[in-house]
Amino acid sequence: MRNVLALVQISFYNIIRQSFFSLIMLGCYLFILSSPAFTMFTLLNAKKLILDMGMATILLAVLGSSVLGIFSIVGGEMEEKTTTLLLSKPISRFTFLLSKILAVSFSLLLIIIPLIVVLIMTLRMGVPEAAYSKVDYYILWFEFIPLLLAVIFAGASNYYSDKNFGSSFIISFNILILLSLFLLYLLEKNSLQLNLFKPALLLWMSGIIISPVASILSLKGKIFFALTFSFLIFLLGLTSDYLFRKLLTNQGMKIVYSLIPNFQVFWNEEFWHKGILSMKYLLKSAEYTFFYTFGMMFLGLSIWEREEISGGR
Repeated sequence: MRNVLALVQISFYNIIRQSFFSLIMLGCYLFILSSPAFTMFTLLNAKKLILDMGMATILLAVLGSSVLGIFSIVGGEMEEKTTTLLLSKPISRFTFLLSKILAVSFSLLLIIIPLIVVLIMTLRMGVPEAAYSKVDYYILWFEFIPLLLAVIFAGASNYYSDKNFGSSFIISFNILILLSLFLLYLLEKNSLQLNLFKPALLLWMSGIIISPVASILSLKGKIFFALTFSFLIFLLGLTSDYLFRKLLTNQGMKIVYSLIPNFQVFWNEEFWHKGILSMKYLLKSAEYTFFYTFGMMFLGLSIWEREEISGGR
């Protein structure tokens, strides 16, 4: 257990210090923040579109960060021969891979939190879709000030303490944006859609189940290969029920269906539009995530046994 925790901590900081992590989070944050500008001409249906765009943006950010994160700490370490060094220690392959997936899972929370918070704030601000529409532009202060303060803090930490800018920015921004939401909650308690945190948990689970798949693809050590096939698996997972449901009488199709991550479990517009997401469904989704992740981990370990790492085991 001590080895797992130590490897999780190291891998976690190795992920959040990567430039892609901050860029994905920042780009998606600004996109959600500016989404009212794209939706004001939707014939009084702008908030629904903002919500759909925001959740889709968070899903793509989580999946992209998961794949890139697992590649940077599995495929990247294999290229740099760090894996060979680690496995020469009393650390099993299972411990190694488990720590990487846990590190990616925890790091995804630092992507989801600011994005779901800015979505809640943007929905509260409103959209200037008609002359009589009420837009509370002061909400922008709650969105921009944490971002500005996080940049200043990360820059100062990097300059004076020689700390990594990316990791300092990510951690400080998550703390500040949650503090900003708390202050806004004190002012606007009854008008914030805090129930969006529940479907955000489902999006987090979708990032977890793609990580063992990405770890298998990372064995080839090519980022383009891992990203391309992860995206294809994602598209297949979104349509797996439609494509395979009628063919499940065939045993071979059952195996194929079970190997494909079913992202429809985590994506349903009714969860955030009607607020029908129950705790029972969350627990069932968590159960599916747990068993699928561990199943794909063991599949990855069996494939890994046949892979040559720097000329041998």
